[in-house]
Amino acid sequence: MISQVYSPAKINIFLKIEGRETESGMHFINSLFAPIDLFDMIEIAESGSFSVVTKGISENIPTEKNITFKAYSALQSYVGKELPKFEVIIRKTIPSGAGLGGGSSNAAAFLKFLNEYCKLDLSLTQLIEIASKIGSDVPFFVLGKPAVVKGLGEKTEPVDLPQSDDFFVLVNPEIHVNTGLAYSLFDKKFPNCNTKNRVPEHFSWKNEDVFNDFEEIVFAEFPEIARVKIELEAMGAHKVFMSGSGSTLIAMTKSENTAQKIVAEFSKRFKTVRRITTTTCK
Repeated sequence: MISQVYSPAKINIFLKIEGRETESGMHFINSLFAPIDLFDMIEIAESGSFSVVTKGISENIPTEKNITFKAYSALQSYVGKELPKFEVIIRKTIPSGAGLGGGSSNAAAFLKFLNEYCKLDLSLTQLIEIASKIGSDVPFFVLGKPAVVKGLGEKTEPVDLPQSDDFFVLVNPEIHVNTGLAYSLFDKKFPNCNTKNRVPEHFSWKNEDVFNDFEEIVFAEFPEIARVKIELEAMGAHKVFMSGSGSTLIAMTKSENTAQKIVAEFSKRFKTVRRITTTTCK
């Protein structure tokens, strides 16, 4: 093994769906992303052939379909030369289908590793350009800090998050939500993207500034997630919001004692339950 790389999850503090691109059908978003201190670990070694193995999830993803291999291929195409081949082992802690961006984070972390290890000297702007061809969340993870993400994910505007006196607890209800399904359900319910949620002009941690346009339709399709939210509120969280297209919920509470009780109670039922803070990607 030549390197270990850590790749963080993210949460969407607000997420507004603003429309669709006519040609591709992809959706325009306006969302505040923040990396958090929940990480996958990527082990990398040079090899005679390229392979990606993902451990810690039940799904078996072939190398050629893994987003990390897509990052490798996109970078090779961009620089116009063959790069060394690697054996990549991704040890997952970030659950999949959870709205936390684990796969995109893996791809971004590997892309940045390749730039450094292969001495390509690509700028951040160039890496983000490559990342935009890989997946909509990958440019954010290349940037590696809290940002407002717009368009199809390619527009990233770094921001300084205001201080919050809340304690944050992440609860993943272990329900896999397919992003494509979530968008399809959203389009049926809100064909003109006319939800009640509004992007704040100046973000604060006020309850109305923290929202997710997917919540209503995902909760209707997966009522178990809605029930977990109600339980978290009953335990004392003043705000509970969903990340991405779900299913992960973030509970906000002013009480450290309440946060500890939430972790203790929900850890009996779900594998991924923990206190979190925002971080940056290296």
